[in-house]
Amino acid sequence: MKNFINKENLNHRLMQLFILLAHLFLLNWIIYTLYEGGILPFKTLMYHFIGISVYGALLIRFCAWFYKRKYLKELEKNGHEPKLEK
Repeated sequence: MKNFINKENLNHRLMQLFILLAHLFLLNWIIYTLYEGGILPFKTLMYHFIGISVYGALLIRFCAWFYKRKYLKELEKNGHEPKLEK
């Protein structure tokens, strides 16, 4: 546990914190929309669900891109040939 955060992985840990906060924000938005769903007009409710789905999709794509980039950098650092299809 003492090597969880050090100078070498500080940027990675900050990015993990950002991703965690982004997911918590999305969860809060989902809970708000479900809680207020009976009161909101239909058009507003649909915009909320569209926004939630777009935000979630972008969050998934960003996380996949970030960790693929980190994986490829780690392979190059260790002298291995990346074998992922592009």
